[in-house]
Amino acid sequence: MDNNNKNFNELLIEILKQIHVRLDRLDAKIDTKADKEDFNAFRVNMEEDINDLRVNMEKDINDLREDVNSLGQRLDRIEAGIATLRWVIGAQVAIIGVILAIFKAF
Repeated sequence: MDNNNKNFNELLIEILKQIHVRLDRLDAKIDTKADKEDFNAFRVNMEEDINDLRVNMEKDINDLREDVNSLGQRLDRIEAGIATLRWVIGAQVAIIGVILAIFKAF
């Protein structure tokens, strides 16, 4: 009977080793699947972040275009004002010159 117990124990140990190996393989498969799921979730989140960033960037670029156009219009008005001021000053200088010439003649 002692021999039967020894054989039974050895058989039991061998079965437990095989179960252990199978559990290790199963654990590795679960880890691989979990890693893939984590990566897929990360990829989805990253794509959403990139899309949000793209939308925000497009909005910022449109806002910047509006600001640049507004500043361009303002610059055009300033340049037109400077041209008008030059014309007015030139006309005043000419009028003053004519008036001085008239006074000098008398």
